[in-house]
Amino acid sequence: MRKLLQYLFRKPLTWMGNSLSAKPEKEAVFKSLTKLYNSAKKNSKRVCSLVIDASKDKFIIFSDQHKGNRNSGDDFAASEFNYIKALEYYKQQGYCFINLGDSEELWKYKASSVLPANKTVFAAEAAFQPDKYFKTFGNHDLTWKNKLDVENYLKDYFMMPLPVYEGIILKTTNYQQALTVFCTHGHQGDKMSDNNALSTWIVAHIWAPIQRYLQINVNTPSKDYTLRNKHNQLMYQWSSHRKNMVLITGHTHSPVFASGKYSDHPANKIEKDANEKLRPSYFNSGCCCFNDGDITGIEIEGGYIRLVKWYDDNDAAVRMILEEIKLEDLMKDLD
Repeated sequence: MRKLLQYLFRKPLTWMGNSLSAKPEKEAVFKSLTKLYNSAKKNSKRVCSLVIDASKDKFIIFSDQHKGNRNSGDDFAASEFNYIKALEYYKQQGYCFINLGDSEELWKYKASSVLPANKTVFAAEAAFQPDKYFKTFGNHDLTWKNKLDVENYLKDYFMMPLPVYEGIILKTTNYQQALTVFCTHGHQGDKMSDNNALSTWIVAHIWAPIQRYLQINVNTPSKDYTLRNKHNQLMYQWSSHRKNMVLITGHTHSPVFASGKYSDHPANKIEKDANEKLRPSYFNSGCCCFNDGDITGIEIEGGYIRLVKWYDDNDAAVRMILEEIKLEDLMKDLD
């Protein structure tokens, strides 16, 4: 029966997913990001705003774990060791942890199968509670947008209440002008996952279960180079027009550091207009579900911002700094 339904629905569901969800449109993305960013000024519960001392306060930002149930299709399984060891390191070093969305893979799996399989991982995350753990939702764990679902599913793993935000704003106090670091998953503008309460409920409780049952994969920015490149361009364009602000997202699974301004690596480059100055306004944390078990993230510590990788070397998790820059120097290039 499943094969018959796959045959009948593969084309229409793939078209629907790619047309309504995956393809980013500039107007929708800009409108959604601006609305979310401005909502912080109104003390909206969608955004957590923190005033930080960039010379003392420490943050690690990870995204896109896509935790599954440990079957053969679980993208996170290979990265679990490095992820837990990294969290243990950051906890010991006094970091705050920002979990930037798509933490659980609730399109492929039911929450009831994902959660019991990740007790050890959740314990490592919950160790940052009560005041150093910040969780946002993405399009693959959109269920956590609903407060009742959070309380129902996550109460056995985290201290309640557990606020789950759409955005987190860090504002420094160290410089002549404040630097604002705006963190969000990056699916803003997605017509299926970033809309009104009804469409959000439909995606979380109808679309995702259909995806799970039929096992039909649609193109997403994490799998399609063209979509990923378009996403990065839009995120960069939006952030590059904000004064003294950098944007950190996930969603594409592809790390970006400072819009690629300081690196010659082609995968880290953002396309821009010919006469436009490249501003280091956009960062992407990458993901915690690479096929080889590596994970990437963004650190803010000691007046620096860094792109880091954790990898397994003879059964030891090793931290590697891929790129870094002083926030003070970054701010000079944002002008």
